[in-house]
Amino acid sequence: VCGSRTMSAIAPHALSALTRAPHTAHHAPRRTHVRARTVSPTLQGLGQLRDVSRRATDGDDGNEEKPRFVPAHERKTLSKILPDQLLEGGVLLKDAPEEWRTSFTGFLSFEFMSVRVADMPGLRVLNIDPPVFTVDNFLSAMECDTLVASAEACGGLAMSAIGGANNENIRTSRTVALNSHGLESHATKKAILKRAEYLLPAVEGLSAKDDAFRAPKAGEKKWSFELPQVAHYSGGEFFKAHEDGFPIAVAADKGYQRRATILVYLNDVEQGGATRFEHLGVEVQPKKGKALVFFPSSAACMPDARTLHTATPAVDGHEKWVSQLWVASSTPPVPTPEELEEENKVKAAKAEYAKLPRAQRREMEKAEKKAAKKKNASNSGRK
Repeated sequence: VCGSRTMSAIAPHALSALTRAPHTAHHAPRRTHVRARTVSPTLQGLGQLRDVSRRATDGDDGNEEKPRFVPAHERKTLSKILPDQLLEGGVLLKDAPEEWRTSFTGFLSFEFMSVRVADMPGLRVLNIDPPVFTVDNFLSAMECDTLVASAEACGGLAMSAIGGANNENIRTSRTVALNSHGLESHATKKAILKRAEYLLPAVEGLSAKDDAFRAPKAGEKKWSFELPQVAHYSGGEFFKAHEDGFPIAVAADKGYQRRATILVYLNDVEQGGATRFEHLGVEVQPKKGKALVFFPSSAACMPDARTLHTATPAVDGHEKWVSQLWVASSTPPVPTPEELEEENKVKAAKAEYAKLPRAQRREMEKAEKKAAKKKNASNSGRK
């Protein structure tokens, strides 16, 4: 389910097309539920999905820069839609040019998770890399209202924890998991899972399995849902800047990583309460029924620090209700001590090889090719 990624045939097309934000017609200013913000200067850049690495060499071309594929968890650059598009509420994917649509979905599949966009007319892209999008009317108003009423009346709302740890003044909301207090079979819980499965084909049919909510084990190649929750923020309550993805050591210990976040707003919040992405210049204002979707980690199960986000406080006199669903997958198998030793030997040999002068490396490569050709010829003669 998770693993290392190398550049595939789809990636160059996706990366090149996504650097060209689609043109959209300008309309009269209207109220939007997405706000643009000033971007951290260390993370500015439109469509910068590639990086370069310098090779230490001896010779007159020692300063030559060679492009390399930079995986999502290592990138410090962003690929953004145009500011005007963000102010208009994002790029409505169904109206985007076909090439742009294909590139975006291909990019998602390659580096994060496949997303089914058919019959999702309200899907709006807010940021390309890391991908952030919303889905209008993910839940109906009635589904939102009944879940809020049930959560409020169940008596199970308690101070929110963070990844099973104590709050430590990072989060001041109250939460109830939808597996207790009479919420186990709530119709809206089923609706959230069903629509998540449609949106993310990797987990299609998962909720019908007996182990849908069992935490995966490392190397198991399993997807699972973390138990969906409902959280309530009274006026002034917040969730300070945090990542949904687990740090590498924590994910290795747990045996799984959070791959997707689906946050569904259950009520309108007129003032405050926005979900703010600290590095992306994006704020999403809660609107009843809207889902916010992003990917806390890459396909390699490595956390993406660029998705750092904050639940800003609702203004006094207002409240926010949200439902959270995390999609998780197994981390790669834990290597044995022997495998680690062999891997370290290979890495050390590659490091030593890289230190050699370019001319010497080329002579060694020629000698290897010559030896391989001779061996192949010998084997063909025996046949």
